[in-house]
Amino acid sequence: MLAPPVLLAAAGETQARVRIETGRDLQAACAALARHHLAPQTPTPRDALFCRQFLMGYFGSLRYLHDDERLKRTFDAPSSDPLLCINIDGPRSYDQLAQQVVRTGEWNPQLMDEPAVKLAQKTFSDRPPC
Repeated sequence: MLAPPVLLAAAGETQARVRIETGRDLQAACAALARHHLAPQTPTPRDALFCRQFLMGYFGSLRYLHDDERLKRTFDAPSSDPLLCINIDGPRSYDQLAQQVVRTGEWNPQLMDEPAVKLAQKTFSDRPPC
């Protein structure tokens, strides 16, 4: 038997996810991940997971952009020198990347009300991930 539509809508609302939209959202989520790294406990806080998820999506998008010549032409992205890129597979962890995001947010308060991607771009602009 199907539940009445009101109950389905209410169930959907309880499972709604918080979105990272602004630099402030990203900094708060990454601060939670940095705190969790210093004092790990289970379960991992939701905000910390959102920071990891945002960074995975950011790096994944840049990797596609870096590897696909058609996308480079579409977004007018320059061909980059692989030696100038961050080695994502290297010794950096999401916890370390989260600390960098928090630090960049503290030093650039003007990015707090901008889209979150601008804070990520500023954080990794010295050596962009690819």
